[in-house]
Amino acid sequence: MYHPLARTVFGFVAIAALSTITWAQQANPFDPYADQGEVDAGQAVTKATDPAKKLDLLKEWEQKYPNSKLNTTRYFMTAQALLQEAGPAYGQTAPPALIDGGEKAAQQLVDNMDKYLSDDVKTALKVPDDQWKTARAQIELQANSVLGWTAYVKKQDDLAEKEFKKVLQLNPNVALISWSLGSLIIRQHKVERYSEALYDLARALSVTGATALPAAAQAQYNDYLKKAYSGYHGDDSGLDQLKASVVTAALPPADFHIDSITEIENKKFANQDEFNKAHPDIALWRTMRDTLKGDGGDAYFATVKDSGFPPDTIGTLKAKIVTVNEKDLVVNVDNAGGDATLKFEKALNAKVINVGDAIEFKGAIDSFTKDQYMLTLVIDDPKEDIKGLPDNAFSAAPARKAAPKKVLPKKKTP
Repeated sequence: MYHPLARTVFGFVAIAALSTITWAQQANPFDPYADQGEVDAGQAVTKATDPAKKLDLLKEWEQKYPNSKLNTTRYFMTAQALLQEAGPAYGQTAPPALIDGGEKAAQQLVDNMDKYLSDDVKTALKVPDDQWKTARAQIELQANSVLGWTAYVKKQDDLAEKEFKKVLQLNPNVALISWSLGSLIIRQHKVERYSEALYDLARALSVTGATALPAAAQAQYNDYLKKAYSGYHGDDSGLDQLKASVVTAALPPADFHIDSITEIENKKFANQDEFNKAHPDIALWRTMRDTLKGDGGDAYFATVKDSGFPPDTIGTLKAKIVTVNEKDLVVNVDNAGGDATLKFEKALNAKVINVGDAIEFKGAIDSFTKDQYMLTLVIDDPKEDIKGLPDNAFSAAPARKAAPKKVLPKKKTP
C-alpha cells in the first residue's frame, strides 16, 4: 500500500496558536500565586521545551500546590504538553517507544478533554468563544488522529478504524485519514470490504486545500488507486464515476458496492459447472482453498506440503501482484486482497515491480493460513516458474539449489 506519511503531519499547531495567552493574559502575574515557590514552579514549566519534562514539572506543581488559583491555566498547559508529546508519533512506524508515548499522551488528552479545555479554562485565559471553539475542535481531531495512527501501526485494526471514523466525523476533509482508513481495510485482505476501501482512497484524492494529500505525491497516490481498483474490478471502467461520487460524503453509503472481477466473471456463466470448464485453474485453486480451510485441512496439508502446484495438467496459475516485500510477493489468484504468497531466495527489486501487474506462476507448497486464507509457495527457479516480472526483478544474489518437488497424490489432488 502506497502510504508516504513519514512526517507528513497535518496541522499539529492549533494549541500552539494559543500558547502566548497562558501567561500574557494575567493582569498581574504575581497575584494568583501562593508564594515564591509557586512562581518558580510555574516559570519552570514555561521554560521547559521538552514536553515530557514539562508534564513532569506540571505534576510536581500540582502535587505541591493542589489548590492553586491557577488550576485552570495548569490544565491548559497540560493539554499543550500532551499534544506536543503525542504529535511526533503521527505518521511514524518506529521506534516503539515513540508510538507508545504518543498513544499514551493522546489517550490522556482525549480522556480529559472536558477538564483540560473546559469553559472555565477558556474564561480564565480570556479567549474569545470562536477562537476557543476552533482550537478545541482541532485539538480533539489531532488527538484522535494520533490514536488512530498508533492503533494502525500496532495492527489494532478495530480500534484504528473507530478512531479514523471519529476523525472524519469531526472533519470530513482530512485526506490522510481517509487514505489510512482505506489502507487499513485493504491490508485485512477482506475482499467483501474492498468497495468501501476503494471509496476511502478515492475520497482522499478528492480533498483539496490544507488537508489534501501531499501535492508531490499525488501522482503516486492516483497510480496506486488505479491499480488497486483495476486489480479488484478487472479494469478501470467506472473509476471516474467513483471519483465523482465521493465528493459528497466522507464515508460510503451502507449499500455501496463495486463488482469484483470474480463477480463480473461469474455473471458470464449460467452455473458453476460452466465457470469451472472455462476456468479450470481457478476451479482447482478454489478446491484447494476449500479443502485446506475445511475440518481435515491440516491433515490434507501434510500430504501436499512441498508438492508442486498447480499440477502439469494446469501448467501455471494467473495472478495479479498485490504487494511487494523484500523476498516475497503477495498476489491475487481469486481474492483481490491477496490469497497467495510467493517466496523467493533472491531479494526482490521492489522499484521495478508494479502492484497490479499480471503474472503466471507455479511453485512448491510451503504453508497456509485458514483465517484470511493465504497459501504460501516457494518459487525455486524464477526463470522457469514465474512469468511477467521484469528482467531486473531480482538482485544478483546467487540462487539456492532447488528442493525436489513431490507430485500431488492423484487420489487427493484437489
